[in-house]
Amino acid sequence: MIVLEGLQKKFGKQHILQDVSHTFQTGSKTVILGSNGSGKSTLIKILSGALEATEGAPTYSFEGKNITAKSAGLHVGIAAPYVALNPMFSLKETLAFHEQFCPFPEGFKLTDWLYKAGLAAHEDKRLSTFSSGMLQRVRLLLAVANERPLLLLDEPLSNLDAEGVQFYNELIRSFALSKTIIVGSNYQEDEYDFCTNELLLEKHY
Repeated sequence: MIVLEGLQKKFGKQHILQDVSHTFQTGSKTVILGSNGSGKSTLIKILSGALEATEGAPTYSFEGKNITAKSAGLHVGIAAPYVALNPMFSLKETLAFHEQFCPFPEGFKLTDWLYKAGLAAHEDKRLSTFSSGMLQRVRLLLAVANERPLLLLDEPLSNLDAEGVQFYNELIRSFALSKTIIVGSNYQEDEYDFCTNELLLEKHY
Protein backbone atom coordinates (compact mmCIF):
# COMPACT_ATOMS: atom_id res chain seq x y z
CA MET A 1 0.00 0.00 0.00
CA ILE A 2 1.15 3.53 -0.79
CA VAL A 3 -0.35 6.57 0.92
CA LEU A 4 -0.06 10.15 -0.32
CA GLU A 5 -1.17 12.91 2.04
CA GLY A 6 -0.81 16.46 0.79
CA LEU A 7 2.16 15.65 -1.44
CA GLN A 8 3.78 18.66 -3.07
CA LYS A 9 6.63 19.10 -5.50
CA LYS A 10 8.15 22.44 -6.40
CA PHE A 11 10.99 23.30 -8.75
CA GLY A 12 12.12 26.70 -7.58
CA LYS A 13 8.93 28.70 -7.04
CA GLN A 14 6.92 26.63 -9.49
CA HIS A 15 4.44 24.11 -8.11
CA ILE A 16 4.33 20.99 -10.28
CA LEU A 17 2.28 18.92 -7.82
CA GLN A 18 0.15 20.46 -5.10
CA ASP A 19 -1.82 18.79 -2.31
CA VAL A 20 -1.99 15.33 -3.91
CA SER A 21 -3.71 12.83 -1.61
CA HIS A 22 -4.47 9.27 -2.62
CA THR A 23 -4.19 5.71 -1.32
CA PHE A 24 -2.96 2.99 -3.65
CA GLN A 25 -4.22 -0.21 -2.06
CA THR A 26 -2.10 -3.36 -2.27
CA GLY A 27 -2.81 -5.13 -5.55
CA SER A 28 -4.75 -2.19 -6.99
CA LYS A 29 -4.47 -1.08 -10.62
CA THR A 30 -4.52 2.72 -10.95
CA VAL A 31 -4.11 5.07 -13.89
CA ILE A 32 -2.79 8.60 -13.33
CA LEU A 33 -4.40 10.86 -15.91
CA GLY A 34 -3.80 14.48 -16.78
CA SER A 35 -2.86 16.83 -19.57
CA ASN A 36 0.74 17.51 -20.55
CA GLY A 37 2.48 19.34 -17.73
CA SER A 38 0.13 18.10 -15.01
CA GLY A 39 2.95 16.27 -13.21
CA LYS A 40 2.25 12.62 -14.07
CA SER A 41 5.90 11.77 -14.74
CA THR A 42 7.04 13.77 -11.73
CA LEU A 43 4.69 11.84 -9.47
CA ILE A 44 5.83 8.50 -10.87
CA LYS A 45 9.47 9.47 -10.32
CA ILE A 46 8.60 10.36 -6.71
CA LEU A 47 6.79 7.04 -6.21
CA SER A 48 9.83 5.20 -7.59
CA GLY A 49 12.14 6.85 -5.06
CA ALA A 50 14.16 8.57 -7.79
CA LEU A 51 12.87 12.04 -6.88
CA GLU A 52 12.03 13.52 -3.48
CA ALA A 53 8.77 15.26 -2.73
CA THR A 54 9.06 18.83 -1.46
CA GLU A 55 6.41 18.03 1.16
CA GLY A 56 4.37 14.96 2.04
CA ALA A 57 6.68 12.11 1.04
CA PRO A 58 4.82 8.89 0.19
CA THR A 59 4.57 6.18 2.84
CA TYR A 60 4.89 2.57 1.74
CA SER A 61 3.90 -0.77 3.21
CA PHE A 62 4.92 -3.96 1.38
CA GLU A 63 3.99 -7.35 2.83
CA GLY A 64 3.23 -5.75 6.19
CA LYS A 65 6.55 -3.89 6.41
CA ASN A 66 6.85 -0.12 6.34
CA ILE A 67 9.35 1.12 3.75
CA THR A 68 10.96 4.55 3.55
CA ALA A 69 10.71 6.59 0.37
CA LYS A 70 14.49 6.42 -0.06
CA SER A 71 14.47 2.61 -0.20
CA ALA A 72 11.32 2.30 -2.33
CA GLY A 73 13.39 1.64 -5.44
CA LEU A 74 14.32 -1.81 -4.16
CA HIS A 75 10.66 -2.83 -4.41
CA VAL A 76 9.78 -1.18 -7.72
CA GLY A 77 9.88 -2.08 -11.39
CA ILE A 78 9.61 0.96 -13.64
CA ALA A 79 9.31 1.43 -17.38
CA ALA A 80 9.30 4.87 -18.96
CA PRO A 81 10.87 6.45 -22.05
CA TYR A 82 13.26 8.39 -19.79
CA VAL A 83 14.63 5.30 -18.00
CA ALA A 84 18.24 5.15 -19.15
CA LEU A 85 19.85 2.02 -20.57
CA ASN A 86 23.61 1.77 -21.11
CA PRO A 87 24.04 2.17 -24.88
CA MET A 88 27.42 0.43 -24.83
CA PHE A 89 26.02 -2.79 -23.36
CA SER A 90 24.72 -5.51 -25.62
CA LEU A 91 21.24 -6.80 -24.90
CA LYS A 92 22.75 -9.94 -23.40
CA GLU A 93 24.99 -7.88 -21.11
CA THR A 94 22.05 -5.64 -20.12
CA LEU A 95 19.93 -8.63 -19.12
CA ALA A 96 22.75 -10.27 -17.15
CA PHE A 97 23.58 -7.03 -15.30
CA HIS A 98 19.94 -6.38 -14.46
CA GLU A 99 19.39 -9.90 -13.15
CA GLN A 100 22.13 -9.45 -10.54
CA PHE A 101 19.97 -6.84 -8.80
CA CYS A 102 16.44 -7.76 -9.91
CA PRO A 103 16.11 -11.47 -10.76
CA PHE A 104 13.55 -12.78 -13.20
CA PRO A 105 10.75 -14.89 -11.71
CA GLU A 106 11.28 -18.57 -11.02
CA GLY A 107 10.72 -20.60 -14.18
CA PHE A 108 11.15 -17.55 -16.42
CA LYS A 109 12.15 -18.61 -19.94
CA LEU A 110 14.24 -15.74 -21.24
CA THR A 111 14.67 -17.13 -24.74
CA ASP A 112 10.91 -17.42 -25.20
CA TRP A 113 10.30 -13.87 -24.03
CA LEU A 114 13.03 -12.41 -26.23
CA TYR A 115 11.35 -14.11 -29.15
CA LYS A 116 7.96 -12.66 -28.15
CA ALA A 117 9.58 -9.24 -27.89
CA GLY A 118 11.10 -9.57 -31.36
CA LEU A 119 14.56 -9.25 -29.82
CA ALA A 120 15.91 -12.81 -30.05
CA ALA A 121 18.11 -12.01 -33.05
CA HIS A 122 19.65 -8.97 -31.35
CA GLU A 123 21.16 -10.38 -28.13
CA ASP A 124 24.73 -9.58 -29.12
CA LYS A 125 24.04 -6.10 -30.49
CA ARG A 126 24.75 -2.95 -28.51
CA LEU A 127 21.72 -1.02 -27.34
CA SER A 128 23.08 2.00 -29.21
CA THR A 129 21.94 0.25 -32.40
CA PHE A 130 18.38 -0.34 -31.16
CA SER A 131 15.37 1.66 -32.34
CA SER A 132 13.27 3.57 -29.80
CA GLY A 133 10.61 0.83 -29.99
CA MET A 134 13.16 -1.92 -29.33
CA LEU A 135 14.52 -0.01 -26.33
CA GLN A 136 11.01 0.40 -24.93
CA ARG A 137 10.43 -3.36 -25.20
CA VAL A 138 13.66 -3.94 -23.27
CA ARG A 139 12.50 -1.50 -20.57
CA LEU A 140 9.15 -3.25 -20.30
CA LEU A 141 10.71 -6.70 -20.02
CA LEU A 142 13.06 -5.57 -17.24
CA ALA A 143 10.32 -3.69 -15.36
CA VAL A 144 7.55 -6.27 -15.48
CA ALA A 145 9.23 -9.70 -15.37
CA ASN A 146 10.28 -9.82 -11.72
CA GLU A 147 8.89 -10.47 -8.24
CA ARG A 148 8.84 -6.84 -7.12
CA PRO A 149 5.42 -5.86 -5.71
CA LEU A 150 5.09 -2.40 -7.29
CA LEU A 151 5.05 -1.71 -11.04
CA LEU A 152 5.23 1.86 -12.35
CA LEU A 153 4.53 2.46 -16.03
CA ASP A 154 4.84 5.93 -17.51
CA GLU A 155 3.35 6.07 -21.02
CA PRO A 156 4.36 2.41 -21.50
CA LEU A 157 3.26 2.19 -25.14
CA SER A 158 5.55 5.01 -26.28
CA ASN A 159 7.16 4.12 -29.62
CA LEU A 160 5.52 0.69 -29.78
CA ASP A 161 3.90 -0.76 -32.90
CA ALA A 162 0.99 -3.24 -32.85
CA GLU A 163 3.31 -6.17 -32.09
CA GLY A 164 4.87 -4.19 -29.25
CA VAL A 165 1.42 -3.51 -27.79
CA GLN A 166 0.66 -7.23 -27.94
CA PHE A 167 3.96 -7.95 -26.16
CA TYR A 168 3.06 -5.40 -23.45
CA ASN A 169 -0.34 -6.97 -22.85
CA GLU A 170 1.14 -10.46 -22.61
CA LEU A 171 3.76 -9.26 -20.11
CA ILE A 172 1.07 -7.71 -17.92
CA ARG A 173 -1.11 -10.84 -18.02
CA SER A 174 1.83 -13.15 -17.29
CA PHE A 175 3.68 -11.31 -14.52
CA ALA A 176 1.87 -8.26 -13.18
CA LEU A 177 -1.74 -8.96 -12.27
CA SER A 178 -0.82 -9.71 -8.64
CA LYS A 179 1.23 -6.51 -8.33
CA THR A 180 0.20 -3.00 -7.40
CA ILE A 181 0.29 -1.22 -10.78
CA ILE A 182 0.34 2.52 -11.39
CA VAL A 183 0.19 3.77 -14.97
CA GLY A 184 0.80 7.34 -16.09
CA SER A 185 -1.06 7.96 -19.34
CA ASN A 186 -2.05 10.72 -21.69
CA TYR A 187 -5.53 9.21 -22.10
CA GLN A 188 -4.29 6.33 -24.30
CA GLU A 189 -6.75 3.71 -23.11
CA ASP A 190 -4.89 0.61 -24.30
CA GLU A 191 -2.12 1.50 -21.85
CA TYR A 192 -4.43 1.12 -18.85
CA ASP A 193 -7.53 -0.84 -19.83
CA PHE A 194 -6.82 -3.25 -16.95
CA CYS A 195 -6.96 -0.43 -14.38
CA THR A 196 -9.96 -0.06 -12.09
CA ASN A 197 -8.92 3.11 -10.23
CA GLU A 198 -8.13 6.62 -11.42
CA LEU A 199 -6.14 9.58 -10.08
CA LEU A 200 -6.66 12.81 -12.02
CA LEU A 201 -3.99 15.51 -11.87
CA GLU A 202 -4.43 19.16 -12.75
CA LYS A 203 -1.92 21.83 -13.68
CA HIS A 204 -0.93 24.31 -10.98
CA TYR A 205 0.94 26.83 -13.11
